[in-house]
Amino acid sequence: MLAVPFDQQDAETVAKAFVANIVLKYGTPRILQTDQGANFISEVFRNTCKILKIKKIQSTAFHPESQGSIERSHRLLAAYLRYYVNEDQTNWDEWVPFATYAYNTTIHSATGFTSFELLFGRPFTLPSALKKPPELQYNYDYVSDLRSPLKTVHHHAHKNLIANKGKSREHYGKTSREMKLQVGDTVLLFDETVRRCRSRKLSALWIGPYTITD
Repeated sequence: MLAVPFDQQDAETVAKAFVANIVLKYGTPRILQTDQGANFISEVFRNTCKILKIKKIQSTAFHPESQGSIERSHRLLAAYLRYYVNEDQTNWDEWVPFATYAYNTTIHSATGFTSFELLFGRPFTLPSALKKPPELQYNYDYVSDLRSPLKTVHHHAHKNLIANKGKSREHYGKTSREMKLQVGDTVLLFDETVRRCRSRKLSALWIGPYTITD
């Protein structure tokens, strides 16, 4: 995950941030998928992709499931920030790097690897590990048999991802059921109000508990 805080979301700002934080650091992608936000379908952003020879596609409107993975990561990012921002939500941008760090160095249940390891081909070195002597990770046989540890990581991650999809489908079938509420049950209420100068994403989602009376 890579998250870049903005103070505004106009097309030029987004295009510059895309080039500075993605293209110049990780290379030019062959295909880029975005939602249908005005800044992504703007002429500025389309021309940026055209110059860089990037094939740009966008998800169908009102169908976020076409970008299920990124939608889930956004929910995790918002959940992390929700617990750490101050009461006025004025310091959320300071916590973004820490939130992305936590996400990128946590093993993903679908792949069995961290995002950092999938990208760079090696485990992330935690600060505490710097105090320990370096460990030998690869021997001659391993190197001679494998052209790239990164290739191996992606291979196993792909297998784990396929297996996880089947488990997710099976788990959903077992756990999904109709909810029946009765008088006397205790429930949480989804809070649709947002206090002034605060973000809905960073505010508590539920209030209560309340007891059903009718």
